[in-house]
Amino acid sequence: MRDCWSTIAVVVPEANKLNLTLFRLISEGLLAMNDPRILAIFSVVFVLLGIYNVYIGLKRINQAHAGGQQIVWYKQINLLTGIEYILLTLVFLLSIGIRSGLIPSSMSMIVTPFYIVVLVVTAVMAFMVIRQAFANSRRPQARTASQSSGAGEPASTGDDQMTQEQRAAHQERRRERRRNAAAARRRRAGKA
Repeated sequence: MRDCWSTIAVVVPEANKLNLTLFRLISEGLLAMNDPRILAIFSVVFVLLGIYNVYIGLKRINQAHAGGQQIVWYKQINLLTGIEYILLTLVFLLSIGIRSGLIPSSMSMIVTPFYIVVLVVTAVMAFMVIRQAFANSRRPQARTASQSSGAGEPASTGDDQMTQEQRAAHQERRRERRRNAAAARRRRAGKA
């Protein structure tokens, strides 16, 4: 047990020293968000996240097709997010290339407009992701509201094909279910 506490006592000050060193580098302007090392780390993380999200998005689209549903690619939020992450990686890599001099200045006439176009497309993808997230968050609420109004019954009961006695029996069953549901709600509320 003593070894565990002595290891923690050694590691925690080292972590504090690292945090102080990072804070000093950032406050002095030596380590910034436009630093190629930071951008390279973000590029690796974003490309991995992008590949994962594209894979999950395509997998969900294939599952939907297998289930008989048609889902268009721009309504699958994982696919949109993955594409956005990959475009962000491209923006980071272009930024690294421009700032570090990997891309020669003679190419700046081509690279700069391409960089701006990729940046705008990335912003459009971010807007699509946010819009689709809001649409997806509203969809279950609308579905729940329509289900609660129907009380779990099918939308079409086929009243036009029922005889008078069947209609009366059906209406009586509906009334009984409603009474039972109201009684259950009162019991849950503690009123009955």
